[in-house]
Amino acid sequence: MVITGGNGFLGSQFGGFLAKGGVKIVVFDRTGKEPVDITSPGDVKEAVARTIKKFGKIDVLIHAAAMDSVPGSPQSASQFLPYEKYPLDIWEKEMKVNLTGAQVVTQEVAPYMMEKKSGSIIFIASDLALIAPQNKIYGPGRFKDIAYTTSKAGMLGLMRTWASYLGSYNVRVNAIAPGGMYHGQPEEFVKKNSELNMLGRMAREDEYNGPIAYLASDASSYMTGACMSVDGGRTAW
Repeated sequence: MVITGGNGFLGSQFGGFLAKGGVKIVVFDRTGKEPVDITSPGDVKEAVARTIKKFGKIDVLIHAAAMDSVPGSPQSASQFLPYEKYPLDIWEKEMKVNLTGAQVVTQEVAPYMMEKKSGSIIFIASDLALIAPQNKIYGPGRFKDIAYTTSKAGMLGLMRTWASYLGSYNVRVNAIAPGGMYHGQPEEFVKKNSELNMLGRMAREDEYNGPIAYLASDASSYMTGACMSVDGGRTAW
């Protein structure tokens, strides 16, 4: 199994959980022993070749890599700006990591799955791929990163297109749209975010591992081109 952004907040949760079940995890990340820049076709080609040489196949690909600032963090100051003032260089960088990187890795991995006529590709989207952000929860003068929400919506288009293309090869392509997970955000933000969904709280760490395991396994063998909402009911309201 390959996980992009496998050393990140979500990617490390997925990898740790699945490794406990005996899954062999390969991380494509800019940090770690063998850094991989997923926006570089050359880097990705070499990383995929190493993986195939070592394991002989890639059964599952999880796209977890993303640029996303925690509300209240120093990084959010430049990414939660009014949209008419949003820096184009940050927009282009986020699109490259969040969306183009997913395309680059899929282009390299898909042929091996097509040859084996099996495989599962999972895109990590967001509830904000389905709905607009509630900007009032971020505080005065702060607006949810427009490049993040746009790239996550784009991932669903990328997912469905690859699902259509790979269906005849018995390769399944799906996505999950997770809601907010608690990750040390400011108390006021957590309160406001929690009020947006039916369960009245943000997700706890590891609560997305079950859906990931389902989509990675044969339990979802007749499922492709679908997006699972795992958001405490936020998008059902």
